[in-house]
Amino acid sequence: MDRRDFLKLASCTGLSVIAPTAFGGRQVASKPRVTFEPYTGTLVVCLNAGGGWDPTSFCDPKGAKSEADPNPMNASYLTDEIEQVGNIRYTPLPDTSLFQDQAQQLQLTYSMRTFFETYYQRLLVVNGIDQQTNGHDTGNRTTWSGRLGEGHPSIAAFAAGAFGKELPMAFMSFGGYAETAGIAPRVRAAGNAINVLGRLAYPQRIDPNNEQSGFHSTKVQELIDASQAGRDQALAANQGLPKIRSAINAMFTARSGSNELKRLQEYLPEQLEQGLRGQAQLIIAAYRAGICISANMDTGGFDTHGDHDASHIPRLLELLDGADFFMQEAERQGVGDKVLLCMGSDFGRTPYYNGGMGKDHWNVTSMMFMGAGIKGNRVVGATNEEHSALGVTPTLDIDSSETARRIHTADIHWGLRRLLGLEQSELASMFPLDFEGGGDPLPIFG
Repeated sequence: MDRRDFLKLASCTGLSVIAPTAFGGRQVASKPRVTFEPYTGTLVVCLNAGGGWDPTSFCDPKGAKSEADPNPMNASYLTDEIEQVGNIRYTPLPDTSLFQDQAQQLQLTYSMRTFFETYYQRLLVVNGIDQQTNGHDTGNRTTWSGRLGEGHPSIAAFAAGAFGKELPMAFMSFGGYAETAGIAPRVRAAGNAINVLGRLAYPQRIDPNNEQSGFHSTKVQELIDASQAGRDQALAANQGLPKIRSAINAMFTARSGSNELKRLQEYLPEQLEQGLRGQAQLIIAAYRAGICISANMDTGGFDTHGDHDASHIPRLLELLDGADFFMQEAERQGVGDKVLLCMGSDFGRTPYYNGGMGKDHWNVTSMMFMGAGIKGNRVVGATNEEHSALGVTPTLDIDSSETARRIHTADIHWGLRRLLGLEQSELASMFPLDFEGGGDPLPIFG
């Protein structure tokens, strides 16, 4: 086989071949593009409550001392009314009299009790997290990357970069913190994703769902495909510059990715539901198709500086309903033991109301986790009556002294990396985490 024939063959497979002299005599070649094996590892999903949620309204409850309390932490329930299932305490909401219009409009039927009683055995609640900031961008970044500084990937991008960045939808994002730091491609998803993905998978069809609706006859389409393949071979064979050959190889990769998108079509529902439920459907379908490793789910409306109870509680119930639907959809699709769901927000909200019955930014927050690798029915960390973070010992016992070690998001992200088997990975070295006092991370996940 002569050199030109070899280059033609290589181009058919998407192989980028560089002459040995291109790098001073060293032979350098990229891996050939193949149809990737479906991903079957842990699906990492980050559910973001955009704007700063109020943990005292659900998983770190702080109620009014009495009906006559002049400055209640929460006016919507009393401390004596706080409920508990297993080791997890939660608020007795919703009281729909607080938001009758929204309840009717949103058809809210979900409740805190429904969520916590359903999932407490699988749920880990981490309270008293010191965000070290009350700014939206910084808070969102530290929640999902474990670092205050810029330029670090989210845990979802981290997982995608480690386990299969070549997959066509390795990291899907509906919003929230989606920084990749260049280690994985990000696919921005939207409500019309089913139609868009269908057209990408079947560009030769008028209707992606109808195999008989081709723009051309079968014979003409075969001629077009053969002509395109010949053009690809010619492009690759006539280029010697590494950057141009790399770009051509990327084009081959993108085109062949449609095979995986076609596999996705098998798992997509006929119609997506609205909001977080629709996001969950698309993510689970992409995972089942073997082309998705991680994803961001996102919903907003939590920055409630005014009329907090009427605005914030419906958002919380929608969020928990979305989390519940995601877990149920995973079970329905037979992958319930493969998903890891992480729930968090920018920061918490102030312990007391402002003049407009709203709550402002607060640096203390909570996160919740359930799914693969999570030991449930656990609460780690705590806050005092003023919703200030309490410290913990190295074994996670509560330590109320002023010099005690506090929980930071770096501790959480080290634990997530460890759950995924990535705490000693090359990516972990590229994106190190800083722990309080330069010490060891806290064993948040055991």
